Parts: sequence; structure tokens; C-alpha cells
Amino acid sequence: MSQAVNSVTTRRRKSRTTSQSSTSGAGGKDDEEKRKDNTTACLPITFGSIAFYLGKKADEFQTHEWTLYVRGPNHEDLSHCISKVVFQLHASFAQPTREVTSPPYAVTERGWGEFEAQIRIIWK
Repeated sequence: MSQAVNSVTTRRRKSRTTSQSSTSGAGGKDDEEKRKDNTTACLPITFGSIAFYLGKKADEFQTHEWTLYVRGPNHEDLSHCISKVVFQLHASFAQPTREVTSPPYAVTERGWGEFEAQIRIIWK
């Protein structure tokens, strides 16, 4: 089992575009009230993998069930900050690129060996 707890820090710089007079839509007043210029935010997240042996009666090519995940340290809802999570699996998997757009941000599969995976978080 592998797990990491990190605090992700993001910084928003002042936009170089001119503001629109509209109160809704991209760049409008509502968006500016939600996003503050020159602000740093810190969000603790947990990401990792967990695998379980399926026993001696398991198929030789599906000996383990595993999950890759991104979540809050205490299972908090991160959907207010995360637009989607992209999991890049080994090329031998059907659909090696998996996009998860709502919690739980996780991919579960069965397999027989180890491989490196990438997790990319797309912020709102």
C-alpha cells in the first residue's frame, strides 16, 4: 500500500485581460468574487494506491485488485477545487488514460504485476 499526504499550494496572479462589465460568464464580476488576485491557497490532499491479493483461486492474470486515488486526508469532498483527475495507466490496459470528473477520484482494476502510473489533477 502506498499513500502520500501533501499540501498543494496554488497561486493566482492578477489577470492581464481587461475585466468585462457583465456580472456573469467568463471574467465577469461573479468569477472575480470567487477568485482573489495575488492569493495563495493551501489544500491538503492524499493520493496513492492500494492493492489486495485475491487468493490462490484467482486467475493467473488477475491476482490482485488495486485502486489509485486522490482524496482529502479525512475523505473530505474536494470537488469544489478539482475539476477532474487524470490517471495514466500502463499502455497494456484498455483505455490507459482515465478521466474522473467527480468524487470519488479513483480507478479500480484487476491485474497481475506492478507498473508506474501518473496522476494529474486539473484544478477549477
